Amino acid sequence: MCVEKTPWEQVIDFHGHTCPEISLGYRVAQIAMRKLGIRPTANSELMITAYTHSCALDAFQVLNHVTYGRGNLIVNEQKRHVYHFQYSGTSEGLQISIEADILEHLAVALDHDHLTPREKQNKNLEAIQFILGTDETLFCTSQKV
Repeated sequence: MCVEKTPWEQVIDFHGHTCPEISLGYRVAQIAMRKLGIRPTANSELMITAYTHSCALDAFQVLNHVTYGRGNLIVNEQKRHVYHFQYSGTSEGLQISIEADILEHLAVALDHDHLTPREKQNKNLEAIQFILGTDETLFCTSQKV
């Protein structure tokens, strides 16, 4: 019997492990899909510009079907968790910015230097639950651009 994987499981399989930044990307990708009505296909004309390199980009590749190789996933490194989604040939896009409280929680979760492996794992799981469970209005701001 073959059981189809959930989108979350597909993202984790692609990325290789669970981490707070992959949950952030998963959440952003879902918000963008809902707000723009994205229905990704293998030849989608969706373009995403990210303003930081992070694990979050792997979620976009899986859920939004964008890749570096095809040139529809662009990183303009500014060390900001801001993401711009737009279909090519259209003037309307969506910009999603992660709220400061979420980023603070993320920074604390990623500060692993002084922790045991078990403590690191627990801190990661807490951060993932926080990111996935926070009300959208507290998680990010989104605006049509």
